[in-house]
Amino acid sequence: MGETDDAGEEYGISQLNHRGRLTIPKALRDDLDLDGGTEFRVVREGGDIRLVRELPELETLTRESEWGEEAFRDAGDATFGGR
Repeated sequence: MGETDDAGEEYGISQLNHRGRLTIPKALRDDLDLDGGTEFRVVREGGDIRLVRELPELETLTRESEWGEEAFRDAGDATFGGR
């Protein structure tokens, strides 16, 4: 990884290509578990650009019967990867 400054950890330099695309360095994509299709909100702060990852919408599920204990265990595994 790169050096740490006041804004955070550096991951190198990216260059805007002729089509306006910018590649996020692989080390950062791996660290943040970013995949193709991840959406970002683009925010201008003076002369700087900040990318803010958009989190997917949460869905509410309903069920005719009561939830069992296993539902919460499985939900935690799905949400946090079994951590």
